[in-house]
Amino acid sequence: AFKSAIKVDPNNVLGSNWTENTNFCNWIGVSCSPHRQRVTALSLPSMGLQGTISPHVGNLSFLMELYLANNSFHGHLIQELSHLRRLNVLVLESNHLEGAIPASLHHCRKLQVISIAANGLTGGIPRELSTLPRIRTLYFGGNKLRGTIPAFFGNMSSLEYLALEQNELHGNIPDEIGHIPTLEGINFYGNYLTGQIPPSIFNSSSLLEISLSVNGLSGNLPSSTGRW
Repeated sequence: AFKSAIKVDPNNVLGSNWTENTNFCNWIGVSCSPHRQRVTALSLPSMGLQGTISPHVGNLSFLMELYLANNSFHGHLIQELSHLRRLNVLVLESNHLEGAIPASLHHCRKLQVISIAANGLTGGIPRELSTLPRIRTLYFGGNKLRGTIPAFFGNMSSLEYLALEQNELHGNIPDEIGHIPTLEGINFYGNYLTGQIPPSIFNSSSLLEISLSVNGLSGNLPSSTGRW
């Protein structure tokens, strides 16, 4: 069913290997659990694939990793992704996806990485994502996301990296960002942010990388900034 939604497979990877003559656990890009033959990972990056992401992906209830970066998938982020309750890693960056980020992703309680950068996604950042208890990395850069940077990011106590660069976000940087105890890097480059940089950003003991240029931010940097 996933294969049927692929319209262009320039290297004939799926055409030559994803056949009834080959056990699906031996298909290129497919990993299975050793005993029960359940699909646990689907990894097909940089294959030149064109098409849509089949809603049947939502039936892979044991899937832990979905890695389809650097292809030409188009259409929306399918709601059926929310059925993947074991999903740890979702990497769909560098495709042609559009529409909103599905709020229903918050049902994937084991998610640690969401990388959907370099697509054409629009709308705001869903509040529901703040309830993901294990999330470590959010790569949302290079889209057309609008609205403000939500203060609810401050509730994501395991977040390590937050990348929102090159979107259409406006308003202030929430003070709550600097209070995330695990946060190591933020990238808000190339938005329409205004106001002063919150002192909490500079007082954070965990932050190692900060990119805030090409915005409309104002104010002075504290003398302690030199430690970066």
